[in-house]
Amino acid sequence: MNLSDYKESKKKQEKGSPCYIGDGGSCFDVKRIHTPEYYKQIEDIKINLYGFAPKEIDNNLVLATWLVEHGVTGWSGIEGDNGNLRYSKSNVRKVFLNPDYFLSLNALLIQHASDYNNYLHDEIEKDIEQAKKN
Repeated sequence: MNLSDYKESKKKQEKGSPCYIGDGGSCFDVKRIHTPEYYKQIEDIKINLYGFAPKEIDNNLVLATWLVEHGVTGWSGIEGDNGNLRYSKSNVRKVFLNPDYFLSLNALLIQHASDYNNYLHDEIEKDIEQAKKN
């Protein structure tokens, strides 16, 4: 086992990793979950949505809010009811806060964000780093 095979790219974690969906022409850029920043953001979202001592929390709404406020950093090739849907905070809110997407699209993006493979350094980056060492 080579440890460098598991070294994640901070840039991808912070800026987003491309998540290709469907025919490959649609792409969402999604930040990494399970980072210290992510856990702080989730706690802040819970407090903003439910206060300090909630009796119940809708985790799907919490994750949807995270996707809106922090998780999705861009998209391309996304079609809405009226054609191409451009990336904007307004459109992001309309899509990810819609409960019809909580268990499908939102869940798919969260799954992508939890898979370390999507945040590893690209092979070309590894080759560049190796060349710098030599």
